[in-house]
Amino acid sequence: MTSYHISVLLNESLESLNIRPSGFYIDCTLGEAGHSIEILKKLNKEGLLLSIDQDNEAIQFVTQKYERNLEQSSWILRQGNFASLKKVLVGIDRKPDGILMDLGISSRQLALEGRGFSYQNETDPLDMRMDDELKVLATDLLNVLSEKQLTKLFYEYGEERYAPRIAKAIKASTNGIKTVGDLTSLIYKVVPATARRGDSHHPARRGFQALRIAVNDELGALKQGLEESFELLNSQGRLVVITFHSLEDRIVKTYFKSLGTQVKLLVEGQPPTEEEVKLNKRAHSAKLRVIEKI
Repeated sequence: MTSYHISVLLNESLESLNIRPSGFYIDCTLGEAGHSIEILKKLNKEGLLLSIDQDNEAIQFVTQKYERNLEQSSWILRQGNFASLKKVLVGIDRKPDGILMDLGISSRQLALEGRGFSYQNETDPLDMRMDDELKVLATDLLNVLSEKQLTKLFYEYGEERYAPRIAKAIKASTNGIKTVGDLTSLIYKVVPATARRGDSHHPARRGFQALRIAVNDELGALKQGLEESFELLNSQGRLVVITFHSLEDRIVKTYFKSLGTQVKLLVEGQPPTEEEVKLNKRAHSAKLRVIEKI
């Protein structure tokens, strides 16, 4: 069973959770269970770990890979979005001592074909749903939104400086934008060659980020998830969040500061070490923020 994902800021996030062996902890983004399995190792029989993910493929992958570990009553997997954490917790009569939110997209999701998350899989449909029960696909947004609305989407969610050009080209497309290759080809034509040379990242990166955020309402889910997590936390419980781009990091930073004297700010935007970035390039933009509920 192939694993793709390398957990970012693993040691730092585990240390920040301040795990007690008999405590109750929630991993809000299961992925390939990189963080979860290390949390589980620190728990005794009285401890409890709840790991959730809105992507059913992640749940199935971890269920198969860690079948023996899941036989322990101390580890529970559930499909769900951390924006509805209270609903996910139904039936568990304990207050969490620590909650971890890793906001990065899983390398497994990028690697698997058919999802449309990666600009490398050119024949993939532009789906981009984390939860396949969602009704709106990325292609739907491209077809339904106006040029003005698409420009705003690429500006706000992708911080894309060429948003007007990309939006105009999408709406002018006679054959429509249906696949990953369709969109990457269009962006290559629209973004000036000088801008492509000066950017070490793929020119479609910002556009793909914007569409993924919009399809999954990631920023709205983050705001709701932060509020529900803090409300649910035990006294002296910790909320640990790993962000990967400025939009979500700004939301977390602002929310943590808004809590004022209700919390202790323990970690404020800690980046990964140079050594970690060398081993895992996807860690380069990560930041760790941690609060403790008073």
